[in-house]
Amino acid sequence: MSKNIKKIQAMLDGRSPRKIQVGAEPKTIYQREEGEKWIDANGQEWTKENGARKQITKMPARGFDKCSDCEKLILKDIDQDTYNRMQRCYHCQINFEVDLKAKNKWKDWVMGLEKDRWASIEKELKIILKEMKEQSEKQFDTKIAYAVGNQNQQKNHEEIKRGTK
Repeated sequence: MSKNIKKIQAMLDGRSPRKIQVGAEPKTIYQREEGEKWIDANGQEWTKENGARKQITKMPARGFDKCSDCEKLILKDIDQDTYNRMQRCYHCQINFEVDLKAKNKWKDWVMGLEKDRWASIEKELKIILKEMKEQSEKQFDTKIAYAVGNQNQQKNHEEIKRGTK
């Protein structure tokens, strides 16, 4: 039998020596105790609960917002998306729009939203254009532009005199 087959058989029989790992270190140098609290280098507060580290935050991850109509906590993603735009939960927003359609005011409401959206876009565009104008005035050096223009003009005159142009 070959050496490899003997090694494999010894490994299967449990007679082979186990590999020794050298130089392994734990992920963290400090082993935290259950319930211990600490602050990391970034200033974030942590605690160890049920064998796992848990970040301590001042504000809840969700449920901080409330619907303006029904006062329900905003917990679901669809409610959060609607709340970000309309300050209502999804179902209250649907009821609001149904009521508007029943009163034939829905189109006017949508037109008002569009006007507000375009007004904010126009305001933002004016700010961007003003910043671009200020930035271009700071960056553009007219002396260099005139020097390059004069040099090009001299080259053109010389080429005309030589007859190459």
